[in-house]
Amino acid sequence: MIQNQNNKKKLLFISNKLDQSPIGGRKNLTSLNEKILKKNFGRFFFSFKLEKKKITSIKNILMTLSGNIDGVTSKKIESIKNLIQKNDIKYIFLDGSNLGKIARKLQNKDIKIITFCHNVETNFFLKKLKTYFNLKNLYILISNYLAEFQSVYFSNYLIFLNKRDKIMMSKYFLKKQSFIIPICLDDKFKKFKNSINKNKYLIFVGSNFFGNITGLDWYIKNVANNINVKTYVIGKGLQGKNFKNSSKVKFKGYVKNLNRYYKNALFTVAPIFKGSGMKTKVAESLMFGKPVIGLKEAFIGYERYEKRIGIKCNNAKDFIKGINFLAKKKHYYYEPKLRKIYLDNFSNYSMKNYYQKIFKKI
Repeated sequence: MIQNQNNKKKLLFISNKLDQSPIGGRKNLTSLNEKILKKNFGRFFFSFKLEKKKITSIKNILMTLSGNIDGVTSKKIESIKNLIQKNDIKYIFLDGSNLGKIARKLQNKDIKIITFCHNVETNFFLKKLKTYFNLKNLYILISNYLAEFQSVYFSNYLIFLNKRDKIMMSKYFLKKQSFIIPICLDDKFKKFKNSINKNKYLIFVGSNFFGNITGLDWYIKNVANNINVKTYVIGKGLQGKNFKNSSKVKFKGYVKNLNRYYKNALFTVAPIFKGSGMKTKVAESLMFGKPVIGLKEAFIGYERYEKRIGIKCNNAKDFIKGINFLAKKKHYYYEPKLRKIYLDNFSNYSMKNYYQKIFKKI
């Protein structure tokens, strides 16, 4: 535990309400943040959940521009204030830089506010607007920009997933004392007797997100038909998209248990051009002991290990060459060296250590 008998400071964890079984990188990371902090703070841990609601009126639209997004309302903030006073909370942990209005309303010299930045939301939604320009995406960008500004300005500390996001946030807003915790995942690997893998397919894992859609569309058009193995696409919402038909690509949709697909795949592909934060699919691949072939964006946050975990590509030619080269090699069902990189740097075990070090400093 972080706390000791002489330092019984209490922490309030504020996040969006999650489904019973979280799907997607951000939801999984929120769930793990809560799990680790709860374990570290023990009985000094408290949580408050925000529930998103659909925007149905002009009044609600105007309220979002003042920071009332992702479940943030004046009533919820009052409830949070009451919880803080009742329990003498000293740390506020905001799980998302879009919860900035809460940081502004709770700012207090006796309370330290820590905001966990899953992305640079302003940059994320700006890229989305450039990809799909419409009024809805413009409105989402503006409301997130205003909320994120408040997070940066009124938080005491920020936590980023990588150096790029830290630098980018300071360019959009201002510099703030900050820490870096790379993306971490709960270990779902079930150990088994390792042996040679004779299967002949790759996997792409991702949900219905614009970065995955544009990347997968490029991959199918430029890479898939020029390689010697099939690619299985696993993820909710991708099978219904208007992708080019290819006999080398099979859409599996959402699967409850990824273990079987990761175990039998030779390696994973990450043809991602756009995004922010870090790519969950890369950490997940390492968790299952699989190398990764991807574009530059996929390896953001993994730079220290990129030469050991796979092949970074600049274009379709590199991708085709890399896949055909790696597919010819002898593969085992998992590579222990890749598992070790995950365990030491991107696991639930390593996250616990990251947070212990941070709270000793603040």
